[in-house]
Amino acid sequence: MSDWSGDPNNNTVTMTGGNITYGGVFGAYIENETSVQSATGNQVNVSGGTIEGNVLAGAAVYRGAGNNNVENNTVTVSGTAAIKVDIYGALTSNGTANNNHVLITGGNVNNNGSRRICGGLSNYGGDATNNTVTISGGTVNVGSIIGGSLGETIDWTTGDPLYNLTGKATGNQVIINGASVKADIKGGWRMPADYDASAAVTGNIVTLNGATVTGRVFGGYCNNDNYNGAVDIVTGNTLNLSGANTVSGMVKNFETINIKSATWGTPALTLAGDGILANTGGGYPTINANAVNVSGVANVKAGHTTKLIEGGMGAYAGTIASGPLKSGSTLEVPGTTAKSGNDLVFTASGDVQVQEQTHNTVMGAEVGMAALSAGNDFVGAATEGLAMAGNAGADGLATYANMGGGSMNVETGSHVKTHTWNAILALGHKNEKKLSTTEYGAFFEYGTGNYTTFNGAERGDGSTHYTGGGILGKWQKNNGFYVEGSLRAGSIHDDATNVLRDVNGNPYSYDTDATYWGAHIGVGREIKLNKTDILDLYAKYFYNHRGSVSFDAGGHYDLDAVESSVLRIGTRYTVKKNDKVNFYGGLALEHEFCGRAAGTADGVAIRGADISGTSVRGEIGATFQPGDNSPVTLDLNLSGFAGKKRGLTGGLSAVFHF
Repeated sequence: MSDWSGDPNNNTVTMTGGNITYGGVFGAYIENETSVQSATGNQVNVSGGTIEGNVLAGAAVYRGAGNNNVENNTVTVSGTAAIKVDIYGALTSNGTANNNHVLITGGNVNNNGSRRICGGLSNYGGDATNNTVTISGGTVNVGSIIGGSLGETIDWTTGDPLYNLTGKATGNQVIINGASVKADIKGGWRMPADYDASAAVTGNIVTLNGATVTGRVFGGYCNNDNYNGAVDIVTGNTLNLSGANTVSGMVKNFETINIKSATWGTPALTLAGDGILANTGGGYPTINANAVNVSGVANVKAGHTTKLIEGGMGAYAGTIASGPLKSGSTLEVPGTTAKSGNDLVFTASGDVQVQEQTHNTVMGAEVGMAALSAGNDFVGAATEGLAMAGNAGADGLATYANMGGGSMNVETGSHVKTHTWNAILALGHKNEKKLSTTEYGAFFEYGTGNYTTFNGAERGDGSTHYTGGGILGKWQKNNGFYVEGSLRAGSIHDDATNVLRDVNGNPYSYDTDATYWGAHIGVGREIKLNKTDILDLYAKYFYNHRGSVSFDAGGHYDLDAVESSVLRIGTRYTVKKNDKVNFYGGLALEHEFCGRAAGTADGVAIRGADISGTSVRGEIGATFQPGDNSPVTLDLNLSGFAGKKRGLTGGLSAVFHF
């Protein structure tokens, strides 16, 4: 088109069948001699049919000076499509080709190895940046697969070629996911390079994920890289390897090779051709083998070896970063990676073991027990509240509600910081006899909280909540001696979103649901010291059980059931200020006898967590009745812990009597 006043933007062309013999398919194309134009946001989707010409999502060709930018254009090839010439995400003659894409998931792209697939091409004076070619299927037989390219155009006055001597091809990517391709792969390309030019091809990425490449693989490529100034084109390019990959030709012009994942016994890269060669201008890429996610390590023993790269290492003299191999979030194999003959080999220095971060899962299980233990106090408070003199109405019925929360640090071998909120609603009846009183009732309970696990350098976050109910009762003689108890049951849910990661930093989340049940029994005596003061001496025992759980999160986890067995011995001193207000304070010593959490990760034992130990509990509070005729008695309380547990909790409770 010539002298067109509008930009060709946001067009879509879809082809599902048919045959285009003498032309190509274009999402948008503008060729203007008088003004700068751009092509943005155009799409070409080809899922069927045959195309004998080029496929191009967006092109802006301006024959004068200026910037014709082409951005965010996409070509998608799928299904049974057959394409026989070039595919471009975008093309420009005088501007920047940025963020354009070619996506191939099926079809047949076959030009007999003579043409190209390119994410974005800047022919003269501009940059090719952040363009991507992704191939995940189909049949591909082309000359080159290029992320971003600097090319040439024509001097429209003289007819001579003009080369892109000042642009940069940077940030472009070629990604091959589980596909076989016949082509040279080039993260970035400058063509041709017949002059001493400042144009650079740097910072591009090639990712091979289970790929078979019949051809060569380049980070940066120049048609003639022996000319002065061409050394700069290869700096900063990266090759990422995942799964099992095979390359038949040379691997060249990468500053960094990252081995990200593999299977034990299968190389991440097999080089069947020229191997890893020195980069243009000399030097070798750094091979990072210190963050490799390797599957199939369950039976690895000390001294076992696996090849990470097979072939091509004979002349290699670069730097190799080494570390243990890790499997998902669960297992790891200690050892080192080094060149051995023509291969890159990892040698295990010890048997397979669990990763330290697996300990976070049993720490999370302990948080659930900590939340249930916080609920102990609410069950106990409901038992006391419903039984308090004056709380029962005329028919002996009382309703009790309590809610509150707090922050607690719990030592587990590492430690966990929790923030919890608990609530209980109880309904009870009180029978008064000549020598004693009996109170009994039922309750509904709920608790929620979030937590942070601290395990050396490891840290994780999660949340938990429980829902359940139970029954309670208390019998008290007129001399102040009493016996109390409760039974509770329900379900507890744990939601961990940032507790586990693989070696490459990818997070795993998991949800678990388990049943819980518990009981408590207590004995004590309330001693009236005078008309206003009462001393309560007591011993209480609390037991809670949380069931076992299993889940998958970067590996398989089986966490054992967890039990809590707590004995609390203490005293409370109450001062009756008047008929409406009481103040109280207490001090108790409690000891956790169990509180151990254990489990396995992919069949190997996790380092357990243990909250057993002794803590001191102090409490202060006040109960008051807002008015003479108020059916409500309120209780404000604050508790503090020191020792194995450290922190503060507080709450507000209300007893409704009718």
